[in-house]
Amino acid sequence: MAWGLVLLLSRPLSWLIRGLLAPLVPEVLFCARGPAAAGRRQLALTIDDGPSGNGSQELLDLLRQLQVPATLFLIGSHLPRGGAGFVERALDDGHQIGNHMLEDQISARLPPEQFLDQLRRTDAALRRAAAPRSPALRWFRPGGGWFHRAMVKAVGAEGYRLVLGSVFPFDTNHPPLWFLRRFLLTGVHPGAIVVLHDRPDTIAATLATLRTVVPELRRRGYRFVSLDQLD
Repeated sequence: MAWGLVLLLSRPLSWLIRGLLAPLVPEVLFCARGPAAAGRRQLALTIDDGPSGNGSQELLDLLRQLQVPATLFLIGSHLPRGGAGFVERALDDGHQIGNHMLEDQISARLPPEQFLDQLRRTDAALRRAAAPRSPALRWFRPGGGWFHRAMVKAVGAEGYRLVLGSVFPFDTNHPPLWFLRRFLLTGVHPGAIVVLHDRPDTIAATLATLRTVVPELRRRGYRFVSLDQLD
């Protein structure tokens, strides 16, 4: 794949998300907006599809070392991969947990009854994994990143807000590391929500990217915050 061309074309996509989609669908969080957000060099790191296995524990180790809070959008059926205490450890380290449905599939294709069933079953699984803690499960991200109005309404009725993001470096397509680093360093903006993945085939690249990108973004004056703080 011509990753240089993808990098070039990604800039208009970012402007489309921030300038059109975000104001058009204010119920969905794509990024922080407005003068207040523009004046603060803050961004939120979100990581989807975990836990993947041992790499997820390495991810928590690295985030602790870098002192970066993240929101981990976990898939209900993947929870056993993280091992005993993974969710508890993530919460103890100051991370937020998000609902990313029960299975790794495109949520927008599910019939309404099946969608709601998966949403609730994942909510229950996350709460069981967090026990005895009682985290506020506020954030939902649909599988595949696609949504529709009925989905936004359904998750809202369950106490969730749908969140996507504004910086997607195509890491599930396995680009080279230089692309991931350059995409993030050129694509972040005040109020950005970055989306990376904790999957068996992506976690090594996620870890390598964070090791170099986080210190550089800090040198540029950015501060990593939780989704709650960004919203």
